[in-house]
Amino acid sequence: MAWTVEPDPLHPEEALAWFRRRLPLPEPVWRTLREEARRRAFWVAGLAALDMVQETKDALEEALSRGLPFEDFQRSLSERVRTAWGEGSRHRLATVFRTNLQLAYGAGRWKAAEETRSLRPYWGLQVVLDGRTSETCRPLAGVVLPADHPFWRNHIPPLHHGCRTALVTYSREEGERLAWREAPDHAPQEGFGRAPTAEEWSPHPRDYDPILWRAFVTALPQAHPEALAHLRRLAEGGGEAQPDPRDWLWAAGAMGQAPFSRRVQGVPPEERPLLGVSRASSLEIHLRRRFLEKQLSEAATLEAYERLCQETALSPEAALFAYRRNQGPVLAALLPVEWAVPEPLRGPELRGYWLVVYSFWSGTLVTGYAASELSRLRIPWGEVVWLRKPPWLPSLPSLP
Repeated sequence: MAWTVEPDPLHPEEALAWFRRRLPLPEPVWRTLREEARRRAFWVAGLAALDMVQETKDALEEALSRGLPFEDFQRSLSERVRTAWGEGSRHRLATVFRTNLQLAYGAGRWKAAEETRSLRPYWGLQVVLDGRTSETCRPLAGVVLPADHPFWRNHIPPLHHGCRTALVTYSREEGERLAWREAPDHAPQEGFGRAPTAEEWSPHPRDYDPILWRAFVTALPQAHPEALAHLRRLAEGGGEAQPDPRDWLWAAGAMGQAPFSRRVQGVPPEERPLLGVSRASSLEIHLRRRFLEKQLSEAATLEAYERLCQETALSPEAALFAYRRNQGPVLAALLPVEWAVPEPLRGPELRGYWLVVYSFWSGTLVTGYAASELSRLRIPWGEVVWLRKPPWLPSLPSLP
């Protein structure tokens, strides 16, 4: 008998929009996340390569949008994905197919129920009662409760793997007539039943859990090693090349996991009396310069300085661009200082914009510093290739 999932004829657009907003992650990365961060992640047990996870997600999205059966979904996957689990792969693929589509349909029904709550303030569970009904859902058949009842915090279908139960709504008159006096004390399977949030339909990076966003973006360069070579060509093009819409993600991922060089080098002679050292790593030299300029407070450690530079690139509000400087092609991230630098690390002279630069030549971050105006940044603005221009940037009158 073929595995099937009945398409939701009422709210397929909401289900598809919810599914599209989930971020693909390899299983090992997903397992490092806290529960809250996992909410908007898409992962597949047994798949440790991001490109295979992405392929599976794309195939599921196609099935969801066109109402395709499991057999079509299975045929659309490459041999590499189909055989990734070895023996029993068909059964596991079927579980992936059914669970993810039911999660999407369940989210779509929840959103529709939320939007009509004022007209239909009672919710219920429609349980399919037959020989395949689970012991999780059978005791919940026919339950009707007010939409604001705590029961619905963790009883939004699907309630387990392969769940066929659906959320339904009732008018006030119907609900008052059918409502149960007490909510059933019967929990769903672990990992199921939790109500979505409105943010789960948002495509904007700032509406994702920061830990999930960081995990997703920093996993991209490993899955797409060719992207760095493409970004380097953009930087070397002197502003003439046209970037792809997703290039900013690869740039953020590369910068967000890149360290400063720890190789000890000689400090320029003229700076030695000011910085107090004759030899130091690039990381230490730049942090000492920020202390000297009073841009950062003494609370900034080497690790904190490096981390704030990485987080600048990963920020949902960062401007990202590529250009060529004397030392070679680079990537850069830019943010207003109040968004980039945490309060405890701010020095008395910190103002304007925080710039972070990544070198293709060394594969490391090479500096992070502030300037009071964009025109004071050491950037050849006419040769910049913009990868991402956030809304706050064009509105600034000082933009060169």
